[in-house]
Amino acid sequence: MTTPSAATPTLAPVPAMATAADIWRAIQAHIAAGTPAAAGPLLHAYAATAPTDAGTCNAVVATFSHCGLAAESLPYAERTVALHPRNAIARSNLCELLRRAGRMDEAVDHGRHAVGLDPALATGHYHLGMACHETLRMDDAIAHLRQAVALDPAFAQAHFELAEALLLTGQFKEGWREYEWRYAMRHVKPLLPPDHALPAWDGSPLPDRTLLLVCDQGYGDVIQFCRYIEHLVAHCPHLVVAASPPVLPLVRQQSSRPRYFSHWQDAGHADCHIPLSSLPRIFNAGPGPIPLRIPYIRAEAAHAAAWRERLDQAAPNAPRRRIGVAWAGRPEHDNDARRSLTLAQLAPLAALPDTTLVSLQVGAAREQVRQYRGRAPLLDVGGLLTDYAETAAVMAGLDHVVCVDTSVAHLAGAMGVPASVLLPYAPDWRWMLGRADSPWYPSLRLYRQGQPCDWSGVVEAVATNLHARAASA
Repeated sequence: MTTPSAATPTLAPVPAMATAADIWRAIQAHIAAGTPAAAGPLLHAYAATAPTDAGTCNAVVATFSHCGLAAESLPYAERTVALHPRNAIARSNLCELLRRAGRMDEAVDHGRHAVGLDPALATGHYHLGMACHETLRMDDAIAHLRQAVALDPAFAQAHFELAEALLLTGQFKEGWREYEWRYAMRHVKPLLPPDHALPAWDGSPLPDRTLLLVCDQGYGDVIQFCRYIEHLVAHCPHLVVAASPPVLPLVRQQSSRPRYFSHWQDAGHADCHIPLSSLPRIFNAGPGPIPLRIPYIRAEAAHAAAWRERLDQAAPNAPRRRIGVAWAGRPEHDNDARRSLTLAQLAPLAALPDTTLVSLQVGAAREQVRQYRGRAPLLDVGGLLTDYAETAAVMAGLDHVVCVDTSVAHLAGAMGVPASVLLPYAPDWRWMLGRADSPWYPSLRLYRQGQPCDWSGVVEAVATNLHARAASA
């Protein structure tokens, strides 16, 4: 559901001869008016004229971040450290901005300086922990994130990042417990709307009461965790499941017993609730077994057959060995710059003989298909993938899928379709470390960066493996 957006307020222009104080007031007016990104030019002007004491310099950097313009503040953070090298907050801010810029070793160095200058600075340990995580210094990452939450027990973001570090390293029991902090983070919207407030379910059987299960987080998370629905029904026979329309057809496949809905006005009665992404904690995933009834998602047979015929007709002379490709995730994702590629970087796949590529890419990155000039024919179906049932129908007719860490990887794994997943150096927790397989999805093979932000050799390894498979078939 959408509501009409409010008109953007008109703010008075800043006088040409404005003082630093005038500019600062104008910046705050933009923030108060809900137009913080428009304050960018003013922030640069303020930074050029404001006092250079440590407090003011750090405030400038923090305000850039608050306005969603953190990347633009890196020069000012570097200047602040140059002016105030023994200021722990300045060092910590620079650590975080360097991490976001991919300058990992520098980030770790400044983070260590920050906590050395002020061991009691919780954000210093948090930023250093994040930088250590990105460089897979996992013992250090966990130690600093633990220290951040010890110093500030209500630091929700630090708890959540600690969860991801623990899960990545296989420390599941504590990791799932810390993962519950995700809805306490300031930037995360509440799971339930205000008029549907319900107590949380504690995992005890509910033979006579109704449980609301909310399919939360990204679509990949929903695909990964919906396997638990059939197990949940045994504990809670009166189950209501909320899922977004694009994934609802897949979620429905897990059990016919719950009632499903996609709009809150259809929620009906429930006594308590739980997010879908909390079910691995409830069922002790990791130390306990992970349900592996693969496939637990299937394409509708007639729909899949129709897509096979459609692809045959689209390129009747093209090779019948079809490899699906998806090279980019949502740009809004926090880690998208690390996980996504360009279509051009898949050139080794485009050079494979006797192969047709099928683009499963959606979103803005799909436009890159226009520049494709590879040897292998490329069929672009991304514009026709209206929901995940459609994507599943296409995927059912593919021999293999090559993709980055997006929902396409989860769908392939849930369907049992062979897939090669391209992972950044510091992957999302669910792919763990030091292994080429996935305990969640037996049909997937994982290919990892050897260095942060460096895809060289990764796609080549996939292409070599696929060529060898075809030669031995």
